[in-house]
Amino acid sequence: MSAPLSSKQIIEKLIALEPTPRHPVSLLSAGAWTLNQSGLTMEQALAISPERFAEVLAQTNERVGCDIIWPGSGYHNLAIRGIGGKIKFRIKGTPDVQEPLLVGDWKAKHINTKSVQDDEGVRLLANAARILVRKIGDQTVIGTSQWAPFTLGGMAYGVENLVRALYKDKTAVHDVLEFAADLCYDYLEPFIDAGVSLISLADPTASGDLISRAQFLEFSFPYLQRLVKRIRSRNVWVLIHICGKTTGHLPSIPETGAQIMSFDFKVDLAEARRILDGKIAFAGNLNPVSIMQNETPEGVTAACFAAIEQASGKRGGYLLMPGCDIPPSVPFANVKAMVDAAHSFQL
Repeated sequence: MSAPLSSKQIIEKLIALEPTPRHPVSLLSAGAWTLNQSGLTMEQALAISPERFAEVLAQTNERVGCDIIWPGSGYHNLAIRGIGGKIKFRIKGTPDVQEPLLVGDWKAKHINTKSVQDDEGVRLLANAARILVRKIGDQTVIGTSQWAPFTLGGMAYGVENLVRALYKDKTAVHDVLEFAADLCYDYLEPFIDAGVSLISLADPTASGDLISRAQFLEFSFPYLQRLVKRIRSRNVWVLIHICGKTTGHLPSIPETGAQIMSFDFKVDLAEARRILDGKIAFAGNLNPVSIMQNETPEGVTAACFAAIEQASGKRGGYLLMPGCDIPPSVPFANVKAMVDAAHSFQL
């Protein structure tokens, strides 16, 4: 009898759009939730050693059993701090950008995006990723995440400023996005060097709730495609996550070169299967609040079974996952119920 496949082998089959012996399952990022399980805020976690940080993530996942671990998730805005911006940590949840960094004649400031790699927090997270890769990376997918260029550009320039400029100053938008694409890669490079297998690019500002499909194709898509190509040249998989109504975006996602598309509860799984079948793996769409936070474990299990059935998960290519990062207050029992539901679903 052959040995059971590892989590990493399960994800490899998912990406290859092949059937798996059990259903793939993971949280999306969940940095704040994972650290909170050990009584740590995200700010406090940056004051511990990389070894301890890696240990917290590994021990929590050993109890949960997800197929992907995400060192660095939730810390996206360190990219802004790393180039001189101001962020504020919350007691719970992820840090916020305090004010736009790209103001006035910002290009004349010659901001060096490579300087993000000197941020102490970025260094700690990349070192923790390296430790996890060395210790368990042969069995479990070690990933990390960052805002995609359109959203990262909004963090640096101001989201309202960016959306307004879509109509009034397209040249300024492209200047910001060129900058953001470089910053995104320079932030991720230490994690790639550390050996991560998967990178999540989150692009909530590119949601269909905020911009049209035409605007997505003109502004978000080209920089996503360029960045994915750059990451893929390092033999790292890419997952793209976009919140909100993204059904209209889906036909173009395989052309980015990414391996997995993740979406939230506003996207119908059966429709996603119809659009993406045979082209790219997809993930989602469990509601992080109404299901993952507010349901009973039994309710989570029922929702997971329904999601897998709706996505025709027996055919392969579907990753059971919440439709976004989960709140820190999600009960541990509900996360465990999600994983157990995936493992017990009869393929």
